[in-house]
Amino acid sequence: MDRIALQFMKHRDVDLGLAEHTCLALVCEGVEHGWAIGSLLAPAGDLGRIWTLSRPLTYRAIDQLVERRLVARRGTAPGRGRERSLLRATAAGRNAATEWLGRPVAHLREIRSELLLKLALRERAGLSSDALVEAQRGQFADVFESLIASPAGNAVDRWRRESARAVRRFLDGELHHDRRSGAPPAAMALRLSARNQLRAIVEEVGHGDIVSAVRTRLPDGQRITSVITNDALDDLDVAEGDEVLVIVKSTEAMLAK
Repeated sequence: MDRIALQFMKHRDVDLGLAEHTCLALVCEGVEHGWAIGSLLAPAGDLGRIWTLSRPLTYRAIDQLVERRLVARRGTAPGRGRERSLLRATAAGRNAATEWLGRPVAHLREIRSELLLKLALRERAGLSSDALVEAQRGQFADVFESLIASPAGNAVDRWRRESARAVRRFLDGELHHDRRSGAPPAAMALRLSARNQLRAIVEEVGHGDIVSAVRTRLPDGQRITSVITNDALDDLDVAEGDEVLVIVKSTEAMLAK
């Protein structure tokens, strides 16, 4: 086996970083040179709002892709100014990009960067994200259950629990968004026989083993506490700061003086 083949196998076995994966996906999309990729990943670029990459690091990532034979240079772009090498993805590069764009991220902290990039890149390419979002929800199912059900401890515990809630709501919303191809559906209009319907803000959620106590504040400052099952709490996805409708239904009237 010659030296070039050995070098290729060595590079192929090394995982790509986020910079290389993102640049590769853009080349597969049809972005032809490094300057255009750098513009998209600049702070003011379409993808830079999600994750930024400086031009020197963009060119370094492209060089890595060329070295690993995932991208090939095929001449230069015509015109005045700095010479710009034209890029195209190889068959191996297209396969690698397809695999990465369909792979869920491993950690909750990667939702804000890597997963959002994948969703944006799939949207730019006209690809559905249903399968990716479903796989991501499955990836985090145990994490959601563990963090959301955990009792409120210190500030770090509360932050992790609320972050898990936010990620779960985001994934649910993305799945609905991709399936309807339009604006988020309006909240279902409910008509209830109960007349005592009071709008309130959730102040605190006390998690128990089976039921949870949801403490709410009415506009006039009065407080009402509702005790509901943990399953109902998860279905409603109630969290501190949410606006809710408190519905009071009773078969008795009590007086106090």
